[in-house]
Amino acid sequence: MKLIREHLTEYLIYLLSLTFFAGKTYQIVTALVIVSFFVDVVRFKRWYVFKDTLFIIFSVWCTYLFISALWAVSPSYSMTGALQLFTWCSLYLAIRFTFVTKEQIETFIKLQACVVLFVAFNALLQFFVGYNLFGIPLEGSRVSDLFNERRTIGHLLPIWIGLFGAMLAFTGHTKRTYLLYTLALLGLLITLPLTGTRGPLVILAIFLPLIAWMSPYRKWAFMALGGLLIAVVCIIAVTPTLQQRLATLSNPFEDQRHTRIPIWLTALEEFKDNPILGVGFHNYRYRVFDYYEDSFESVEINRETGNYAYHAHSPWLDILSEQGLVGICFALAMLATIALSAYRSGANVLIGSMGVWYAFSLLNSTFTISSGRWSYFMILSISFFIIILNYKKAIEAKP
Repeated sequence: MKLIREHLTEYLIYLLSLTFFAGKTYQIVTALVIVSFFVDVVRFKRWYVFKDTLFIIFSVWCTYLFISALWAVSPSYSMTGALQLFTWCSLYLAIRFTFVTKEQIETFIKLQACVVLFVAFNALLQFFVGYNLFGIPLEGSRVSDLFNERRTIGHLLPIWIGLFGAMLAFTGHTKRTYLLYTLALLGLLITLPLTGTRGPLVILAIFLPLIAWMSPYRKWAFMALGGLLIAVVCIIAVTPTLQQRLATLSNPFEDQRHTRIPIWLTALEEFKDNPILGVGFHNYRYRVFDYYEDSFESVEINRETGNYAYHAHSPWLDILSEQGLVGICFALAMLATIALSAYRSGANVLIGSMGVWYAFSLLNSTFTISSGRWSYFMILSISFFIIILNYKKAIEAKP
């Protein structure tokens, strides 16, 4: 019983790993993780955890977001949104100081690999059989999430690429461990095109060659990348629906003319009118009709029906419109801290940071800080980077 209590936070994070792709249950487990972690902090007087540079940036940033309620149209949403984001940042702190030994981190990442392999197997089963293990049917030749017809896995899975890519770049693993990480990475990369999501594929087309180039096993990495490309091309070649989805990439702005582009233009108008402080955190949706122009021709924003976009569908336009240049400064400070740590720590950790650059990419039209679900996984990408950084430190600390 004493052993369980001493490692309760660690065990809860393992449990949390099983809920990432299971609806909103991750929120409940996250709350348990945070409570357990802070109880240990108080119990053992581990006040040093609050000196973490990234957590300090997060804390000041969230304070600013909370204060933005003063000039927001809907102040309650600014305050609750800031508190929710701070909760996700507290999870980062719990992961940062829970997984510090080589053995702990390897166990955690192996569990992540098993979870991703299960998701990949479920996707392949749905694609070839027509139903997944939970009875969700295949629609339009595009695989879905585990328990519903949504396709969020196509946007979430790239966050794990840096985690597995970095571990494959480290030496000293057993052949079985290398095989596990390789299968998880390949399963992840095969699942992505099956979801029909286009944005992540474009971003990964940039990141994957970089990961292969930085790998100490460059030759094998490029051979695996070539094999993966052939497999993906074969899958797309026999699936007309996926061909049609990917064909829109030839003219992406035309495809987004009446969807994403009007939302981005509205966000720019909000920023132009409130360049320093923005319209207030979580308030993009409440100012849409103040700045949307009919000439934008959106099919999602309509004054007559009351339909509007919930956020700016861009991590950077989301920050600009709701937080202004002040928010951009916080975001740049955070990313600069991560980039500096990755640069100083070498290629392995740099590969481990790829999930962060994906989540905050200029090309990402899904993740936003103001969305509770997407911001959770943006912070999780930073947690994965820190785990790789901790792993490198743990290896170097061993005699």
